[in-house]
Amino acid sequence: MNQPLLHRVLEGDEEAIALFGGAENCAVIDWRDGPADIVAAIAAFLPDGYLTIGSVTTSSCELLVRDKSPVTAPLSSKAMQENLLFSINHAIQSENEARQFRPLDGDSYSIFVASRSVWSDIERDNPEATEELFLSTRRLAAYWGKSYFARMLSKR
Repeated sequence: MNQPLLHRVLEGDEEAIALFGGAENCAVIDWRDGPADIVAAIAAFLPDGYLTIGSVTTSSCELLVRDKSPVTAPLSSKAMQENLLFSINHAIQSENEARQFRPLDGDSYSIFVASRSVWSDIERDNPEATEELFLSTRRLAAYWGKSYFARMLSKR
């Protein structure tokens, strides 16, 4: 993790914000990515072998996290990526956490993956920036699980 860049992001530096959402700092999830691609993108920011994907069917995939029981993540056509990100985040907690980096919202997601201690420091030192710049996977999945009309009326 690039700590000086993260500090600049939290201070509101526009140049740093534009740089931070790239693949060097965040797992970049393209709208076309399937379960294996998403798990691999998140796993790249965790210790080697910490997160892998097990069996994949049309309705679920198995998330394998070192020293934990396998987690079955449901896959549905509605909000599949967002629900999978939520399941991955649930599987890697309490040691780690993944959140969407909000400024780069478009055809792909930039997901910042960090240890729980890093997130605690960010939240303690920069609560406003945390709320403005990062979205939990729970809120991301809940938003995309709504109907189109409901999304138009809600605020992420």
